Amino acid sequence: MAIEFNCPHCQHQYKLKDELAGKTATCKTCRKKITIPQPVTVPDDAPALDAAAAEAAALAALADEPAKVEQDAASQVLNVECQYCNHKWTEPLTRAGKNTLCPNPECRQRVKIPEPKKEDILDWRQMRTKGPSLAKENQQKLDGVQDAADVKQLSSETVREHILEDDVEPRPLKQKVLFGLLAVGLVVGLVFGVMYLTRTRTTKREDGLLEDAQKEFVGSVEGLPKDEAPVYAALMHMAAGEHAVRHDETPKFKHGMDQLAKAREALRPPPHTPARNAAVAELAVATLVMGGTEEQAREQIRLRWLPDSQLRTRPNERVFTIYEELNKTLDLLQTADMEFRTHLARRLTRELMKRGQTVMADQLIPRALFSQSEQPEGRAVVALEIYRADKGSDLPKKAADELRARGAELLTPGTPPPASVQTLFLVLKTDRAPLVAPPPAGSSPSDHSRYAYVGFHLLEDRAPDALKIAQMPGRPETQLRCLALYADWAADPGPALDAAWGVISANAGKKEATIPPSSVLRLVQIAAAAGKHDQATQFADKLADDGLKAWAKGDAVRLRLAAAPKERGADTWIELPDDAKKLRAGHALGRLWLARHNTRLSGDRAAEVKAASAWPAPISSFGKAGVALGLQDREK
Repeated sequence: MAIEFNCPHCQHQYKLKDELAGKTATCKTCRKKITIPQPVTVPDDAPALDAAAAEAAALAALADEPAKVEQDAASQVLNVECQYCNHKWTEPLTRAGKNTLCPNPECRQRVKIPEPKKEDILDWRQMRTKGPSLAKENQQKLDGVQDAADVKQLSSETVREHILEDDVEPRPLKQKVLFGLLAVGLVVGLVFGVMYLTRTRTTKREDGLLEDAQKEFVGSVEGLPKDEAPVYAALMHMAAGEHAVRHDETPKFKHGMDQLAKAREALRPPPHTPARNAAVAELAVATLVMGGTEEQAREQIRLRWLPDSQLRTRPNERVFTIYEELNKTLDLLQTADMEFRTHLARRLTRELMKRGQTVMADQLIPRALFSQSEQPEGRAVVALEIYRADKGSDLPKKAADELRARGAELLTPGTPPPASVQTLFLVLKTDRAPLVAPPPAGSSPSDHSRYAYVGFHLLEDRAPDALKIAQMPGRPETQLRCLALYADWAADPGPALDAAWGVISANAGKKEATIPPSSVLRLVQIAAAAGKHDQATQFADKLADDGLKAWAKGDAVRLRLAAAPKERGADTWIELPDDAKKLRAGHALGRLWLARHNTRLSGDRAAEVKAASAWPAPISSFGKAGVALGLQDREK
């Protein structure tokens, strides 16, 4: 059988199962609450009702008047006993399940009215509930329907079958996305907050450590050799300047500029020793850390590379540039020998090209590092480095054309012929170029011919021919100069390093033989970068000047660490003399790089500071500065 009835509100017709009788539902047409009536059972022998009688019966089933029951519910009572004082009284049946207060004036405790034990017949519209009359009640579980206790969802088929629909509207997608974004924002904010606090704490510790290193160094200046003290001071200012600039903050940047300027001023007065010149070269490279983009220049956390005539400035406003700062530093090397300046010109050109400043290298270095008579050679040295790194650049050809136009001027009497100019003409096959240096002839070619054609054969990938010319009999200083060029440019520097060691060993102790310190220093650097550490030490030990010898060994440590970035350095790589009076700035350079490299690997500030503190003064202060830089390296 089935219950057939119409919605009393919109007259929508329904046909439902008998077991749904007496249940409350929502009409799927008008969305109003209805109560499903009891089924009407008609006996088989009952007389048939006509249409009017059937309609009347249906209306009676849905009538608003309650059906008569055997006994009026209002007249029925329940016996109640207080569980606190055992006082007994009665309550109406309609209050079954409600809370009330005990009538006993000495008790007045809250008591729950019990449910009747026997189910009475009630009006189908009368709902037994413990809450308000309109509150939702837990319905009897229907076939095909799962209640909330099952923690599952009703199937759409069951919902349609029983016309029970969920009154809760689904959450809009926009609202879900908003809540998701808020959650993500909170997480990201928390992460960045923790990172900011951690970085701020680390930065403060770095700054404090570097400040301590500077104070400690100032307290140990007395007793340093007079010609080494300025080099020590410049090295400490360089470390502090680089550290401050890399904070990327305007006040720190200005402090960094000030520190690098102090390093330059410390190296300005004489004596201009070989170690002092080497320190100036390091300062020139360190100056490049201040260069940045146009946006960084506007934010005053970096300098522009080149002067800009179109840049609008306020009255009396001074605009600093790397071009200007580097020019000031290179001016300190006017007294250095030309071979040293040539090696530095190559190194600076490479560093500037890495930073996209090839034009600056072409314009500045020849003019700043070389005298008027040396500038053709200096221009060719820079052009050849540009050609080696970027054969598609038009700057080498432009330089060659300008040098060709100078013609006979290149052969000024009393001036060594510019051998690198000849190399540039040869490698670019410059038309109508003057012959500055003829091809090597005989068993002992001229110095400039030997140098020009060693470079040419290397650039033409004829390394054996270049090595053969470099080893031809001649002055040892010329041989070493050519072998240093070979080691610098060749893919494998080993043959040139071995040949150079042979030249040095063969001429050791000969008064008439000259071993150029600049060439030996360059051989030390190349051997260290190539992983030939014992050979680098052998070359360094051949340097007569104690300051330059220590600097060469300290710089070898820097290059060795750069070639093996994951290998922890050892103190034995740069041993310190037992006599404190024999300590030199080069020892401080090597230990600074050791501490910096090891701290970058370990990140253990306490352990690395402890290790550096065990070094003698003033070397320990440079070790602490290295720890500060190493901690900063880990953050970069």
